[in-house]
Amino acid sequence: MIACCYNSFILLLFFSFLSSSSSSSGYVQSSIYSSLFNDGGDDTSTETKNNEGWQSIDDEYIDELKYHRTSYQHEQDLLASIYAPNRTYISMHDDRIQPSNFTYFTFKNRGTYRFILISLHGDADLYISTRDKHVTYDNYEISSCTCGIDEILIDPYVKRPVYIGIYGYSQYQISHYRLLVELVDATIPVDAVYDDQSTKEQDTSRINQKTPRVTSENKDDQQHLLWNILLWLLNVLVEALT
Repeated sequence: MIACCYNSFILLLFFSFLSSSSSSSGYVQSSIYSSLFNDGGDDTSTETKNNEGWQSIDDEYIDELKYHRTSYQHEQDLLASIYAPNRTYISMHDDRIQPSNFTYFTFKNRGTYRFILISLHGDADLYISTRDKHVTYDNYEISSCTCGIDEILIDPYVKRPVYIGIYGYSQYQISHYRLLVELVDATIPVDAVYDDQSTKEQDTSRINQKTPRVTSENKDDQQHLLWNILLWLLNVLVEALT
């Protein structure tokens, strides 16, 4: 009887242990499954965010590529127009320039002309003045400072000579450029010629006004010298008579 109760008690403990193990393992399994599921959900959201980030970067790159492609196409169209066979160029100058430096030119022809500056490498800017022979980026009358092709048109009424300055942009170690001078119209209006002649006449009158002053000063010096000579002769005669 005691042995039978003992065996029953052992079996009861064994089944209790099995049931507790199965329940705990199920809990662990559900916890593991839950953690795996949650981790999988975080990975999915992270991957979605990454995909959105990459999509944004791709869109920016595509927009930039379209912008550069449009700028490139626009520049190619400008070059095709510049080198068209129906345009007349009287000068073409290729050179290079150091950063933050100027190269100077003087232009005296009358008429309507267009100055075209093409930056073959780097970036060069175009400055023009009719007053100062050595223009600067602080002292000029007309300028064209772009990252592409620079153009300046001057008509017959612009005073000659025209002083041209090519400036090398400081962000480039060296800039290669091409300066073209296009003849747009060789016609010189009569009033432009009159203005030019009046300017020359004014300059000539100023010179003539200065010349008499010099002549009068020379006459005064000559008269002063003659008086000195006469006084010396009188002194010599007086000494001889005494």
